[in-house]
Amino acid sequence: MSTNGDRFSGILRRALPAASALALAGAVTMSIAKPAEGTLPNGLSELKALQEIEQLEYCYAAGTDAIGRGDLETGKAIYARCFTKDAPVIIWEAGADPGDPPVVTVPSAEAWADFIDVLFAESGYVGTQHLISNVRIDILPGGRRAKITSYLIATHVYDPLSSVQVAHGTYENEAVLTHSGWKLSKRTFRTLSFMRIDSPEP
Repeated sequence: MSTNGDRFSGILRRALPAASALALAGAVTMSIAKPAEGTLPNGLSELKALQEIEQLEYCYAAGTDAIGRGDLETGKAIYARCFTKDAPVIIWEAGADPGDPPVVTVPSAEAWADFIDVLFAESGYVGTQHLISNVRIDILPGGRRAKITSYLIATHVYDPLSSVQVAHGTYENEAVLTHSGWKLSKRTFRTLSFMRIDSPEP
């Protein structure tokens, strides 16, 4: 009886480490397969969407600055890549109260391109630079619409060596997922400040 017992104990001693190793491997596999607490199962596709939506902000800036240097057609072509055809653009002037109406409302990005082309030329700008930062994105339930908030510092150049006009403000935008990817479907801007800065006379 003791011989059988010794034999059983030996088998058990050899089997337990193997069983433990298998259990540990299973636990590791389970922990890898299961999403971490607080993450979404489709995390990779969400990250891709966030990156694509963020790029819309920089696409807008590139199109605007093309128009700022006098290249309207390139500006419109860039806008076509980041806007839906009927995306309105709405602007509030600096100092406007929350209930005030916008100072500019145009029905599409193409109309906005034509508007700023004339505005930049009449203002005497020889170039512009739009710096967009602090981009925050909220993808809405269903995954096909998003809200975007970002900050702007825009430099409008009268003379590269002596005079600029600087604007600051906040964009509050909307985007939709289309058959060709994410596009801006509405763009609003609330101007925080708008001022001319001239270097002193020598």
